[in-house]
Amino acid sequence: MAGVGWGVIGLWMVSSVLAQPREGGWAHDASGALEPSPDVIWGSLDNGFRYALLPHEGVPGAATLQFLVLSGSLEERDDERGIAHFIEHMCFRGTSEFTEEEMVRFFQELGTEYGSDVNAVTSFDHTAYTLDFRDASPELLSKGLRLFRNFADGVTFDPQSIEDERGVIRSELRGRDGLAARGQMASTQVMFDGLRFPHRSPGGTPESINALTAAQFREFYNRHYRSDLMILVAAGDFDPANLAALVREQFASMVKPTSPVPEREIGQLSVSRGMRAGTFRVSDVGYARSQVAWVRDQRSVPDRRESRLESQRQTFAQTLLSDRLGAMLMNTPGGGATLETLLGYHAAIAGVAGGADNWESPLVALDQMIRSTLEHGFEQQEVDALRKRQLRMAEHMVAQYEHLDPHTLSQGLLDSILENKVYVGWQREFAWTRDWLNSTTPEELHASFREAWDPDHVVFHLSGDIDPALKPADVLEEVEKGRKRRVRRVRPGARKEYSFDLQEWGTPTDAELVRQVPELGVSLYQFGNQVRLNVASMPYEPGIVRAVVRVGSGLLDMPGSEPALKEFGLQTLFASGTAHYRAEDLNRIIGDQFLEFDFNVDDYDAFTFRGVTGQEELTSFLGVVTEFLQEPQFGTYVHRSEKIKAAMSRASNSMGMQEGMRELTDYLFKGDPRFTWGTMVDYIGMSSVDVRRWLEEPLRNGFVEVTIVGDVAEEDAVAAVRRTLGQLDSRAESKTLTRTPKPVEVTAPAGFKRIEFVGERHLAAVTGIWPVTEALSTRDRAALYILSKLLELHIREEIRNNLGLAYGPSASFENYDGFPEFGVLRAMIDCSSSETTRIARLVEDIAQTLSLEGVDEGEFIGARGILSSRIRRAWMDNAFVIKELARVQERPESLEELIALRAGLVDEITIDEVNAWAKKILTRRNSRTAAIVPKQFIGIFQTD
Repeated sequence: MAGVGWGVIGLWMVSSVLAQPREGGWAHDASGALEPSPDVIWGSLDNGFRYALLPHEGVPGAATLQFLVLSGSLEERDDERGIAHFIEHMCFRGTSEFTEEEMVRFFQELGTEYGSDVNAVTSFDHTAYTLDFRDASPELLSKGLRLFRNFADGVTFDPQSIEDERGVIRSELRGRDGLAARGQMASTQVMFDGLRFPHRSPGGTPESINALTAAQFREFYNRHYRSDLMILVAAGDFDPANLAALVREQFASMVKPTSPVPEREIGQLSVSRGMRAGTFRVSDVGYARSQVAWVRDQRSVPDRRESRLESQRQTFAQTLLSDRLGAMLMNTPGGGATLETLLGYHAAIAGVAGGADNWESPLVALDQMIRSTLEHGFEQQEVDALRKRQLRMAEHMVAQYEHLDPHTLSQGLLDSILENKVYVGWQREFAWTRDWLNSTTPEELHASFREAWDPDHVVFHLSGDIDPALKPADVLEEVEKGRKRRVRRVRPGARKEYSFDLQEWGTPTDAELVRQVPELGVSLYQFGNQVRLNVASMPYEPGIVRAVVRVGSGLLDMPGSEPALKEFGLQTLFASGTAHYRAEDLNRIIGDQFLEFDFNVDDYDAFTFRGVTGQEELTSFLGVVTEFLQEPQFGTYVHRSEKIKAAMSRASNSMGMQEGMRELTDYLFKGDPRFTWGTMVDYIGMSSVDVRRWLEEPLRNGFVEVTIVGDVAEEDAVAAVRRTLGQLDSRAESKTLTRTPKPVEVTAPAGFKRIEFVGERHLAAVTGIWPVTEALSTRDRAALYILSKLLELHIREEIRNNLGLAYGPSASFENYDGFPEFGVLRAMIDCSSSETTRIARLVEDIAQTLSLEGVDEGEFIGARGILSSRIRRAWMDNAFVIKELARVQERPESLEELIALRAGLVDEITIDEVNAWAKKILTRRNSRTAAIVPKQFIGIFQTD
């Protein structure tokens, strides 16, 4: 998690309840409280330090520790804004027992990333530090607790480190200060008028950060980093008695505070006699967004089962409203509704977007929809449809408990403490949800919706490209005019219950077992019609099955002059429906029956259908895929409609950093339509015939490989494929191409390039590109991944830590699937536009130094440990497993590589291999750097 959380109000993450956790007790100590989970061990020390420990063996040997300080930006005085978050950063700059270098080595020992931007978070009401252990040995847990103790009272606040980190935080603020964030913060300040937190963003301001002194750091730290405001939260595979003893060993010696806990200033929510409004103008964006909200103080509501279920019912009702906004206000896109809980205040929020020159209609339509729902309630069919989706998810969540990652459990326990809610346990919470979902009625939900909204005291907010002269009174006047009209009852159309019916596509063919691979837990089959199947039964997602169907050759066989094909050609196929189902019927089936469904060419070398389903829906997913392969459709009218949608989407995203990144891709791969972006001319010129020419043959006849991973018996997976894809006509025995694929090549010359985009002036980036153009084995790719982590470490140290010019620099190795002789090592650095040329030169110099001098043993071992840890955990992640197994029959040689990877290949990588790759690719003659910067247009994106 980043150093400052990103949340629903646009800038900073918040928790739910404000003052009670600072009083020193647990929520379950209150009279009449719910029974807490018996799995948690609760404890406290004489100095007020507390701990909550949840032993859980979901991931053997793994654990998560979180050190919680119940102080955040709300504790800051006016001249201290941003200091709580700044202190979080300073913890990682050095303590009395840990230098920054020693911390880096410890995190490398844990096999995890390091730094304030990944291991800590500061919010309005708390600061939390996190350590994830792949090996929760008593020795490592003890060292982790010792680090937390140093955070508690041993931070050194070295003056030079403060100055270095000041630049890092300014960079972080710059990156977060986008137009959307400004607009959301403006609306939050109107909605929560009178409260202090909307004006206490944890990051502070550039001016406040610049003004903070060393004396202020020490004073705030002594005032708020105190034992009676600290809690240790842990979950995972550990002995709770031993861990409790370690906690006492590290924290019992902290001095017990003699002064009372400092009071927190909250403010008072403004209570208006009527409606209120606010506006926020951003020029040149071409749209306006209307929001309406009603906020209530819920801090004194007792934590009871019924109050929790009532909150869930209100959230459910808001989701129904969101569905209505999306389905019925067709001329007002971007409709949605939520129920947010911010520091103990419940906010029912709904919003829509519209054209800048016609903001009145969406605003009035939004208000009419809320008032209509308040008056008439919900229809049975819409309740049943949402109930079905959420019940499926609740069942899934209950089943997940046995294999939950300790980080997830620890975060849930920590959140309950912050929210001053009794921790009843994961399974119990979702079982309650399941129970009320089964019994709720439209009448009950109508009552909950009415509880969530008071239309006579709501707050409206209008933001976007609006007239500078528009005032809040004008917004209210428009609402009042709209309210003079009669409220019409909303009646969603009768919703047909859709289910997928299997067709008789042909004669089922039998499956032959080709190979069993016990090292990977996978069995390989081939059907009589040449369809290939890989099955791996895995216990890590109870009740859930993942499936991938790869067809044909994807971009390998894409025509050489039509880049827009890959951008929306696939949508033409999907929007055309199939021989037996209309597109809208398929959309309903997919929404009702599957947890996830996708069709894309992201694999590069195949057309790929991906799905996540319950056990019982696997056959239906495979049946939907079979429909598209049996008789693909390419409607001319549908194609025109999709082309218009694609053109509009592209036009709406033609500004900002995203457009700059597209231009960078076009620059790097000039003339290669497989990777470059289409122009408006490409969109206009493409016909449905072009789409058919590319897709029809591979879909009807191309090589098919199916991979199924999850909670499914092998024989059931085989039977599901036999009943669906196994009925297709005979498929190609191997991947065949109509043309020899053009090798992937970075055509841009080595050196520096400046790329300009129209967008926000303060946002810019530098990227470094180092192509790899030779055949790569799994071992090679592992070595290159390690090298990318080492490059990131060096960039981070110089550009972030030493110079303070960036907040989150990163580097990665990107393997281009289907193109075994091509990959890219890429670095990305956020920065100000004025520093891009300097940073680009620094990046090139850092890479060149690594190429000439190599890396040292210590940092190499740390980077290899990070990758090794991730790989070991990844084999318990079905999403990773299915990705790795998806080509094993197309590329039989990959099986041995995967077996080696599973057996610990990464730990065999040597420093000499990594240094050899550094010497080969990180040279100046192979380096491309680019500055992606906003054009200096006066008047673009001005805000009020």
